[in-house]
Amino acid sequence: MRVFVAGGTGAIGGHAVPALLAEGHTVTALARTPGKAAALAERGATPVAVSLFDRQALASALAGHDAVVNLASAIPPMSRFMSTKAQRENHRVRAEGSAALVDAALAAGVGRVVQESVCMLYRDQGGRWIDEDAPVDRYPLTRMWLRVPGRAA
Repeated sequence: MRVFVAGGTGAIGGHAVPALLAEGHTVTALARTPGKAAALAERGATPVAVSLFDRQALASALAGHDAVVNLASAIPPMSRFMSTKAQRENHRVRAEGSAALVDAALAAGVGRVVQESVCMLYRDQGGRWIDEDAPVDRYPLTRMWLRVPGRAA
């Protein structure tokens, strides 16, 4: 398969891209800097410089791909993780960027989109397992819902 990965140089993408390549897939990955493009190329992926927020450029980059994997995020460092201000770009990437990527995939005729997701919801349980009966924390960052302009909530 020809797979396009957004977030291919991040914490999850750094493992996903090599795994996809090892399984014989042809991988194209979004690279925001020349250094990240070089790292992708060294692994055997084809880097592409395109904005996650530019639907038309993304659609061009996605042409001919069989699947899109969205692992993009902008998680702030742990020292600022609980700051709403520090989370703003991450929210933008996950809401507006994800919407742009899906719209571009549809426009390019890509048949599959895989969307990674996370929700900080449960209280720290130490070494105990967390299941659906575990208590949740109700802090502002658990409500990562953003309205994307032009899209239903």
